[in-house]
Amino acid sequence: METVRNRNPPRVKYTAPPKPEASTTDLKFTENEKKTITDLKQLYLETINLDVALQRDIYNMEKMYEDKHNIIFDKRKKILDEFRKQNHGDTEFSQSVPNFWLKVLKASYTEFISKKDEKILECLCDIRSRLYNDPVVKFDIEFHFDPNDHFTNKVLTKTYFLNCLPDPEDPLAYDGAEIYKCEGCVINWKPSKDQAKNETHLEEPSFFDFFSPPLLPDDTEDANYCDVNAILQNDFELGFYLKERVIPKAVIFFTGEIADCQSSSGSETESEDTEDELDGEEESSYGNDK
Repeated sequence: METVRNRNPPRVKYTAPPKPEASTTDLKFTENEKKTITDLKQLYLETINLDVALQRDIYNMEKMYEDKHNIIFDKRKKILDEFRKQNHGDTEFSQSVPNFWLKVLKASYTEFISKKDEKILECLCDIRSRLYNDPVVKFDIEFHFDPNDHFTNKVLTKTYFLNCLPDPEDPLAYDGAEIYKCEGCVINWKPSKDQAKNETHLEEPSFFDFFSPPLLPDDTEDANYCDVNAILQNDFELGFYLKERVIPKAVIFFTGEIADCQSSSGSETESEDTEDELDGEEESSYGNDK
């Protein structure tokens, strides 16, 4: 059973090309009916204002508990670091705890990870999320790396921005918080690896494309608008999925005890079927999960 927060995640903003709308003057209401509808809409607007305040309180509470979660995640990282130091090179790749986060990522959305990416992701030592409430609501997904031969960054970051307020021009259309934008980071590839990365881009998609999201054209009539919009919808969903599912539940992604993968439509179908069987077990065993 999901937590309240997971039952009401931020919506993914979809910016569709404008369509002609039916004029309100076409609706056949009497003057008394129009007045009554106006009064009812004003009451509805009051519920929206309450929802906005509730959403803000939820994020404030989540931020308050973030430090407590990080204490647990620090212990998880310490256990993994100690195992790697003691058993480096002594375990089979298919069950290798030293490659913990690589296997977690492969179990959650495999199509983003090429064989060349795997060698780099063997240096991945932790993934965290970080929530910010002021001045804007946003969250980071942080990928922490050991020193490596591929790039100089210690942390690669992807940031997702949330809108928690109604549109002033159409407040009644408000349907909860939504992710509306994401930003990646610059990867400082080392010269020899930078060339290899460019070759990888020419050959196949890379996991590291995740840190270079496309920009949505301002013009909805742009030929690339719909394609870029679709890519961003998937990107937003993956960001929230990492934050809410993959990071807190990493160990059961690693062991395969959770069938919850966003890699393909087939995997999603399998996930839904298997989740029904695992819901009872997860509720009892992981009911205190974030």
